[in-house]
Amino acid sequence: SVLDLCSAPGGKTFALSALGAQVVASDRSELRLRRVAEARSRLGADVPLVVADAAFPPFRSADAVFLDVPCSGTGTLRRHPDGKWRLTSGLVEQLTGLQRSILTAAADLVSPGGLLIYATCSLEREENQDQITSFLEGNSDFVLEPGPVPRDLQSAAGCLDIRPQVAGFDGAFAARLRRKA
Repeated sequence: SVLDLCSAPGGKTFALSALGAQVVASDRSELRLRRVAEARSRLGADVPLVVADAAFPPFRSADAVFLDVPCSGTGTLRRHPDGKWRLTSGLVEQLTGLQRSILTAAADLVSPGGLLIYATCSLEREENQDQITSFLEGNSDFVLEPGPVPRDLQSAAGCLDIRPQVAGFDGAFAARLRRKA
């Protein structure tokens, strides 16, 4: 069972579903969740949809919780150059607070032995490695577990860390956190 707490527009939700996971997709925006519903209809997927705030998820535990959290999107500026105009001096600080609250709430939903996946399309350390370091310092029942990622796309800690200038495509970050059994 997988909870995708920030699911819109749904690409990762349906990739997980296609792999055989029983996914519940949620997003706090009803409008954005409609895009997921349209994709669900088009794909014929059996994925329940729930309008819910990931910082206050109304779910019970799951084997895995997937978070593609709201972020600054600095990893996609090459493809979306106009995105730089929405970046402000306080945006990253505002987003890191939201990300922290989502990560903390999601941790409570992960079954013993289960996975918590945290992802962004940001290049900012505050939104990525610093979030994971802080989370692990406050949650001794989780450990960082390197994923099956090519070494050249991994950080020293074992997280997915794609840099556009190295990889030639959008930047991204992901950490795989395992709850101790």
